[in-house]
Amino acid sequence: MRARILLALFVMTLMIGQCARAQSETDSLKEVVQTLREKLDGVGENLNTLNSDVGILKYLKVSGYLQARYEYIDTVLGGTAPNSNSNFYIRRGRIKFSFQPGTSSKYVIYFDASKNTVTLKEAYVELYKRIQKNNFTLTAGQQNWPFGYEIEYSSSKRDFPERSAAENVLFNGERDRGINLTWALPKYLQFNLGAFQGYGINDATFTWFDPTKQKDIILRAKAKLGMVDVGVSSYFGKKTIAGSAAVAATTTWYDANGDSIMQKNEVKTTAAKAAVAASEYNKRRYGIDAQAYFDVLPVGGSAVRTEFYYGDDYSSSANDKMATGKGFYFWLSQTLGKKFAAAARYDFWDPNVHGDYTDKSVKKKDDATGTTSLAVHYFWDSWVRVTAAYDIPHLLKDGSLFSKSSYDPKDNRFTLQFQFTI
Repeated sequence: MRARILLALFVMTLMIGQCARAQSETDSLKEVVQTLREKLDGVGENLNTLNSDVGILKYLKVSGYLQARYEYIDTVLGGTAPNSNSNFYIRRGRIKFSFQPGTSSKYVIYFDASKNTVTLKEAYVELYKRIQKNNFTLTAGQQNWPFGYEIEYSSSKRDFPERSAAENVLFNGERDRGINLTWALPKYLQFNLGAFQGYGINDATFTWFDPTKQKDIILRAKAKLGMVDVGVSSYFGKKTIAGSAAVAATTTWYDANGDSIMQKNEVKTTAAKAAVAASEYNKRRYGIDAQAYFDVLPVGGSAVRTEFYYGDDYSSSANDKMATGKGFYFWLSQTLGKKFAAAARYDFWDPNVHGDYTDKSVKKKDDATGTTSLAVHYFWDSWVRVTAAYDIPHLLKDGSLFSKSSYDPKDNRFTLQFQFTI
């Protein structure tokens, strides 16, 4: 009997020990599970934060291009200071950031690092609204002038090193600060109405403010007709010509013979000048452009682009302080398979159509230029395009579109350019 009791006690002791050990292991396991749960919760919080940050980046688009260029000009023109006609330089180093978190708005900022400067090219906000089948876009900030075809056509796509002479004179810098409303109708029609400062981003005097109360107005209409696109543009504004302060009369004496006696021929008197008030002039621009896209050769596509510019603006060389300039270009492009392309362009610009000079020391009225440009492209890969271009500018006879003037300088230009685009 005693043996049975002892055996029962022993078994009970073993069972209690096993239970205690099992409870201890269960408690330890609960602690481990709790620790792992806390760590996983921390990782989850970090992932949520990371997902939020990365989620913002999906709305950000980065684009741009770099143009590394070698340029050689036949003859160095003008001035007495040393001026090399053979140079390596960065013509354009562009990077653009676009942030569009939804379908109703977008933010854009665009920088350029070229030669030895970094500048802000564009910074604007775009608002989008669709009413039935009509799309409206309101762009506010620093942006392209909505005039013509060439201004808005990116330099990364253009066949030639620079835009046409007319565009460079009438719309230097291609951009200004203002507001632009775009109305895109169903299928093929688009209209623009813009109000701008009027001086552009390259103006050295009026860098950010407009001295005129009136804003410059741009109107544009464009039609996309399948293989052919056409557009008409007009620009109306004011230009301020700075005045000058009054200058008092001055008298100076130079003792030419050293006798310390003032003599009449040693005295020089400069007459007083009255103050000149600032003045305003109207400026007008008109343009017509057309582009046609078709296949001529079996190895690639062809494109023909042309644009005509006409403008009235202030000019110190015209006797009435107004000059009428006109210009045009005719541009032919041809792709040659997947690796090559070629282009040719004739670019004409006459800064003063009437040739109305008052300075009798000017011995010629030949101020128009006609430039023939040829270009060949090699596409190294999907990102790099190598371009060899040759520009042949001519000073033209007065009133002529093509005939070279006897005053034409030797200033042909060769350009080799390596462009990387993202």
